[in-house]
Amino acid sequence: MNVSEYHGALRRAHWELLLDADPWFEAVLAYTPPQLPEARLFTIGNEKKPYAMCVVIPIEGGFEIKNIATQIIMRRQGMASALINHVVDWARGQGAEMVEIGTATTGHQQIRLYQKLGFKKDGILRGYFAQYPEPIIENGQLVRDMVMLRMKL
Repeated sequence: MNVSEYHGALRRAHWELLLDADPWFEAVLAYTPPQLPEARLFTIGNEKKPYAMCVVIPIEGGFEIKNIATQIIMRRQGMASALINHVVDWARGQGAEMVEIGTATTGHQQIRLYQKLGFKKDGILRGYFAQYPEPIIENGQLVRDMVMLRMKL
């Protein structure tokens, strides 16, 4: 799968993907360009209408995949894995020591995928989603906490 870095302005299709993964607009706005110019965007698919994308931000010692999303009809085709593997290789090339990713503790499929790709659980951010303006329900459960996973490079 061809992963490319996206440098343009975020379009409606980008926002739909990002907000599917993280529904709090203000939070997503804060960690994407131009508000966070050092954030990097990686996509699969058409530049104007990507099939999948992720946002990567620098953190101490490496990078965090802040948001990763795939269009519903394109899921389970390896796009998230391709994006993550690309980011890991890119981070290594940047001299990073690690890559982190977080997801709701109720996101069992996401957690399994991240672990399959080599990430290990690194902690729980208790009450992380309590700050969100609207409750999030995932897999029939109210989302409260975020599990952080880390891959040492």
